[in-house]
Amino acid sequence: MIPGTLKGDQFQMNINAVIFDLDNTLINRKLAFKQFSNRLIENYIIYLDSSEKNEIAQYIIEADNDGYRSKKELYQELLNNLKWKKETTLEKLLEYWFSEFFKCTVLMNGAMDVIQFLRSQGLKLGLITNGSVHSQNSKIDYAGIRGFFDTIVVSDEVQVKKPDKRIFEITLERLGVKPETSFYIGDHPLNDIKGAREAGLRTIWLEGFREWDVVGSQPHYTIRELREMIKIFEGG
Repeated sequence: MIPGTLKGDQFQMNINAVIFDLDNTLINRKLAFKQFSNRLIENYIIYLDSSEKNEIAQYIIEADNDGYRSKKELYQELLNNLKWKKETTLEKLLEYWFSEFFKCTVLMNGAMDVIQFLRSQGLKLGLITNGSVHSQNSKIDYAGIRGFFDTIVVSDEVQVKKPDKRIFEITLERLGVKPETSFYIGDHPLNDIKGAREAGLRTIWLEGFREWDVVGSQPHYTIRELREMIKIFEGG
């Protein structure tokens, strides 16, 4: 493969940059939140046996809605509906969240292989993530991947979030590349794929975390594991 040239099924074009989503793309948020939920239960919540513990963990995971819910709202519900080992408050639970969740961060299988391969091809790398500056940067640093990216854009930092095309435009500007020579990879059909397509980028959908629920928009590529990106960029 000639560096900077991508051969796909129906096109050949120059590629200058690849931009990633973070949660459930580069890191496995589902697995991280499962681990966090078990820690929360052990430290704070009363349960009778392992069966009840598993039921509580599943309830917390479902209430979290894969991170697409206000943490204040989530923990107020948990305070109201669960039995606590000691008196606690919403503020204490939010402090626990911000101090502990990032320590559960787990890289997605194949993430480092893909990052290093793309770097070896001379491509610029970017990262766009919705969320708070503290939470997202803590996860990025805990995973040890910051140094691989030419720019990292967190929605709270720039006051615009996916799927708004402006956050993609900000990232492209920082990278110094055009949308038609850039790829975006993410798991969320609306926030990642439709948003990136409307900003003019080529898209890769990492399926398996969310059902496709967007009408009138499709990814250019669909993969089930990150390592499949290597074949795409090798022209396989």
